[in-house]
Amino acid sequence: LPSPLLLVENHSARGIPGPSMQRGSARTALLLTFLPALAVRSAFVGHGLVALRTPTLIALHQAAHPLRARPGRSLRGGSANLATMSQGEASGPTVNGKGYAPDQEGSQKLFSGPADRNTQPILEVLKTLMPPSGRVLSVAEGSGQHVTAFAKAFPSLTFQPTEIDEGALSSIPIYIRDEGVGNVLPAARLDCTAPDYSLVEKEGEKYRVVYVVNLTHIAPFEATTGLFGACKRLLEAGGLVCIYGPFKKDGKHTSEGNESFDARLRERDPMIGYRDIAEVQAAGEAAGFVQDKVVEMPANNFMIIMKKAA
Repeated sequence: LPSPLLLVENHSARGIPGPSMQRGSARTALLLTFLPALAVRSAFVGHGLVALRTPTLIALHQAAHPLRARPGRSLRGGSANLATMSQGEASGPTVNGKGYAPDQEGSQKLFSGPADRNTQPILEVLKTLMPPSGRVLSVAEGSGQHVTAFAKAFPSLTFQPTEIDEGALSSIPIYIRDEGVGNVLPAARLDCTAPDYSLVEKEGEKYRVVYVVNLTHIAPFEATTGLFGACKRLLEAGGLVCIYGPFKKDGKHTSEGNESFDARLRERDPMIGYRDIAEVQAAGEAAGFVQDKVVEMPANNFMIIMKKAA
């Protein structure tokens, strides 16, 4: 069976001595224990990572995260370069931005353990927010797991998934086909930092809800401000933008693991890292949105909900 790859930073790789499996195991165990999860989009990730393939790394990784150790599944070439370890939600190798691996070897249909696990908690919040009819925009959709699950839960709504990653854009239509959902439009490319609205804008029709999952901490802040700019244009008055992910609260991290990993992110690239809830809300207010509420979510995540002013 193909062995999974564990992607780690160069300095970590150099710190694992080749001759001594015992010392390498200890360092690997520390990595698996303390590094939080990260979903990194290919458009915003730097270089400098290597792939390690050793029995010790593979065994520790699979033992700690059995959902990712699926027989017969292997990684295909992807554009994302940063490791996903866990923040209580995800772990494992990254492919195409958010920890995705092919659903089957050689398939373009991607699977994300984190998306599989956070779909239901996100859905429970959306059930309290979704209108009875109208259009919903998904920004940074990922594999297609979220949009198809939500489309099934809200059959009277029409969903428009968007992405910037080519692997995800290939995966989304496969989920739409396999899940048999008729209320999901073809996936469109949308980059909030340089938006082209031609594929997602329909004259005379605005979106009622926009949702985005795990974007703000793994992209420059201009992606967050760009998100609100897009929402200002595309949402109807009173429409909601729902932003899910890990955030700081009142200037403080909500766990030691988040704090440690945020430091590593910023060391690698000072343009990325965990945002404070108030910082995101301020960006929304600057674009004409008002605070609605913040919902605490499992695994030290939050859902920030803001409403477009009338």
